[in-house]
Amino acid sequence: MKIAFYHRNVSGGIKTHVEALSYEFEKLGHEVKRIDQFLLGSYMLGNSSGGISYGFDLSLREIKREVEDCDVLHIHHAATSSEFFLPFTSLCSELNIVNTFHIPVGNCLGGELAKALIAMLVSLYSGRSKKFISVSAEIAEYIRRYCYGYEDDNSDHGTEIVVIPNGVDINRFHPAEKDEKASNNKDKSVCIGYLGRLSYEKNITNMIKAVRALDLDNISLKIAGVGPLYAKVKKMEDERIKVLGYVEDAPSFYRSLDVFLLPSKLEAQPIALLEAMASGLPIIATDVGDNKYFVHGNGIICGASVKEIGAAIKEMLREDRDKMGIESRRIVERENTWDKIAARTLEVYKDII
Repeated sequence: MKIAFYHRNVSGGIKTHVEALSYEFEKLGHEVKRIDQFLLGSYMLGNSSGGISYGFDLSLREIKREVEDCDVLHIHHAATSSEFFLPFTSLCSELNIVNTFHIPVGNCLGGELAKALIAMLVSLYSGRSKKFISVSAEIAEYIRRYCYGYEDDNSDHGTEIVVIPNGVDINRFHPAEKDEKASNNKDKSVCIGYLGRLSYEKNITNMIKAVRALDLDNISLKIAGVGPLYAKVKKMEDERIKVLGYVEDAPSFYRSLDVFLLPSKLEAQPIALLEAMASGLPIIATDVGDNKYFVHGNGIICGASVKEIGAAIKEMLREDRDKMGIESRRIVERENTWDKIAARTLEVYKDII
């Protein structure tokens, strides 16, 4: 099978997802072609090396030329501006098109804008694409209820939507060995950590305020990542809170932690959550996106306010964190390895060809 991925190639979840699927498909003997903003010569708005950026182009002929010998065109929203015009071309009748929705949602202004974007894309591609894939069950439910206007099976209404979450490399991300854990925790303190983009929707400042408000000497916080709030967050450092910026070795960072905290106001199905779980960490995560479907017996779901995050941290200190960490690893081993995610995606392709 020859598969074309049309995606936005910047550091983040979509890039990780596409690279992992490409690797798994090629291992199985399939041919993969990747079409991104650099191949199309897009005009980039934002930081093309990572973070929030978008490619503006009108490259319909180039896309058509690239995919003419492919069996499937798999669009990973949001790709570049041409994805909004593709439904009006002959490609939708000539080729098997699949769309994956990665767009995060939540109960805030950014979340409402995200829902509007999803609704627009669903309207454009419904009936033109062969299948919709959502990495998030919450987003899939939103499409069923508010874009299609029903709550049960959607086979007779627009394009069928299936849920296939993100995956994780469980060989790269694994729990710390006993001697490594002992070396990281010589002072017997509990190290909480976050890895991800430092931006408003990630709610980093509330996380920091929550740790400060606890005023416990046995709690420390390590923050890894870059983004528009980096300078502001860096100024909030103190003896217990360290802002590391970009970390080259993400697996080692996770293994240096005792608890992973995801304080976001917006999410779909975050890969960082799966990486932390594969690393054998207990989880504190806010109740957005699909977090609640992955945190059961292995952590605590909480609200996004300073008070709610602080209460979750205090509760975590009373829990059996080792037991939770073991359960985190078990969950991803059972359901979220990339080979399993690739197999489920291939079943979608086989169903439409």
